[in-house]
Amino acid sequence: MKILVVDDDPGNRNALETGLTSFGYQVLVAPDGPEALKIIESSINAGEPVEVMVTDLKMPGMNGLELIRAAKKVSPGLGAILMTASGDDHIREEVTNLGRCRYIDKPFVSGTLVNMIQEIVAVHKL
Repeated sequence: MKILVVDDDPGNRNALETGLTSFGYQVLVAPDGPEALKIIESSINAGEPVEVMVTDLKMPGMNGLELIRAAKKVSPGLGAILMTASGDDHIREEVTNLGRCRYIDKPFVSGTLVNMIQEIVAVHKL
């Protein structure tokens, strides 16, 4: 399964890539929203779409919530997890209303993230 990790912090991107790869996922990474959208589009065109995107909320330019909305226009079935250290109930509600989307507070352990990914995928396959 293809997972796309989007975070402007290279350390966070690398840690997530390493952690998710160790669980057997094929992980793609992007430093920002525009690059993430290019990856999503090219994966669709190649016939191997990204199934779940894990994105940070606070990024320069396009934030994570804006990215999820834009990505779902390109790939409506895409699952997404929004990570943040500074979220609030309004953002949490917005994310969960987007469908196949979850919200995770930083810091978190990789097992929690993997469980969320599995839940998103399981819901889609029902």
